[in-house]
Amino acid sequence: MINALVEHEVMIIRSRAPVRIDFAGGWTDVALFAQDDPGMVINTTINMFSYATAKKLPPKEIGNNAYGNRHKENIDDKKIKLYSADFDIYQEADSIKQLEYDGNADLAKAAVRQSKINYGIEIVTRSNAPAGSGLGTSASMGVALVGVLNALDGKRRMPYELAEQASAIERQELNILGGKQDHYASAVGGFNFMEFSGEDVKVFALPISQNTLLELEKNLVLCYRGREREAAI
Repeated sequence: MINALVEHEVMIIRSRAPVRIDFAGGWTDVALFAQDDPGMVINTTINMFSYATAKKLPPKEIGNNAYGNRHKENIDDKKIKLYSADFDIYQEADSIKQLEYDGNADLAKAAVRQSKINYGIEIVTRSNAPAGSGLGTSASMGVALVGVLNALDGKRRMPYELAEQASAIERQELNILGGKQDHYASAVGGFNFMEFSGEDVKVFALPISQNTLLELEKNLVLCYRGREREAAI
């Protein structure tokens, strides 16, 4: 879900993407595993989300002495400002080229670098699902980030395009070897059966009746043990 809001002539884009639980087939979504034999996963998104808010930085005013006359002029502000509300981490760089992966807000940095924006931006992220909980929080944050960056540039993307972009951020920019079920679940939403063949993904929505959903809600318990897990393999 993506919303746009104009405050004081500055457009602010907000997005959110859900996390997921999987019932069967976890890790068969990894391309290396599914190269010879197809992987299959059944999962569903739940009512917990990652959020991203972004806005372009307005031009900054500087003083200039030209031809002996002092005057002010506006120039583009190319700074990249990132804030993770979950970890209270603030990162700032003078340009996109100066962003360095150092373990702090790396996912947001990677999303900005992949987007190849040519303007200054401020991004705030937060999630109401614990990091490292096994719910695909990094993937849902990735989907929220690519969604908000595409919207800021006026680009409309299909869910599968957002999923592929978010997956590429982790695998190509951050060298995290993992599968794609989390990204597709977050981008598509709902109850799905997914089939994986190498890099190819097929998603089939499962028609779940209201009675079945109520039974699942009654009989499933999701508990957080307070311990993080590593998503990479």
